[in-house]
Amino acid sequence: MKRLLPVLVLALLWACPAWADKLPVAVGIEPMKYFVDRIGGDLVETTVMVPAGSDPHTYEPKPSQMRAISSAALYFALGLEFEEAWVPRFQAANPRLKVVRADFGIRKLPMAEHHHHGGEGAAHEEHHGGHAEADDPHVWTAPPLVKFIAEHILESLSGADPANAVTYRHNEADFLRELDQLDAEIRAALKGVPKNRRTFLVFHPSWGYFAQTYGLTQEAVEIEGKEPGPKELAHMVEEARKDGITVVFVQPQFSQRTAETIARAIGGTVAVADPLAGNWAENLREVAKAFRTSMKK
Repeated sequence: MKRLLPVLVLALLWACPAWADKLPVAVGIEPMKYFVDRIGGDLVETTVMVPAGSDPHTYEPKPSQMRAISSAALYFALGLEFEEAWVPRFQAANPRLKVVRADFGIRKLPMAEHHHHGGEGAAHEEHHGGHAEADDPHVWTAPPLVKFIAEHILESLSGADPANAVTYRHNEADFLRELDQLDAEIRAALKGVPKNRRTFLVFHPSWGYFAQTYGLTQEAVEIEGKEPGPKELAHMVEEARKDGITVVFVQPQFSQRTAETIARAIGGTVAVADPLAGNWAENLREVAKAFRTSMKK
């Protein structure tokens, strides 16, 4: 029996790891870190796999990130392209890692289509289905949808660290109030934009959920991940002129060459709208102001 005690102790430690300091958590992008840190506060240590300014499509983890993954308790995923390839490798490196689909239950928009929707945002799915390959993962650009993400974060942090569940719940309640306030600010910022001027042109279609939530129309330059050909480009310029568009929005992670070509053709400018910015709330405020300004020109 004495010989078995060390084995039993090790088995218990493996099954119920004790976090000496902060709960180690990993996320794919900076906005997810913002959400986790708002709910986890000083009780969590969050590692971001794709830092701001980096392109998720060409992501390669650094050795320091893999070391962080090897000791992480949770990974919050959003169904991003790089996660499909790398999350299984993270789990292979750390069998105890619990992967949480933070976007679970959110009805997805198709990535390749243009959307002409208004209303209150994408609805919560009654029946949780799978995610098609062409689904748009950028759900974090709409504050009402982030409420669903917050619920998954709260549940997972509380499950991994039940001793601090009350603190996590209080933090989430504060965060939900912050989301409501941000949503109200964005609606107020866009309120004066006429219905016939609520279209914006963006290189990479990252703002579909934002557009749907706030009654805007996103028109993407990029077509199924590819730059448009000459005929498509000419048609796009013609449509932009008809819609009175004078600004082409781009992400800093992508080439601006085609966007600049279109901007010159319509006598407009190029502006940055980064869905991966770390200062998530302030960034959405600034993006809303930029969209409003571009639509009123």
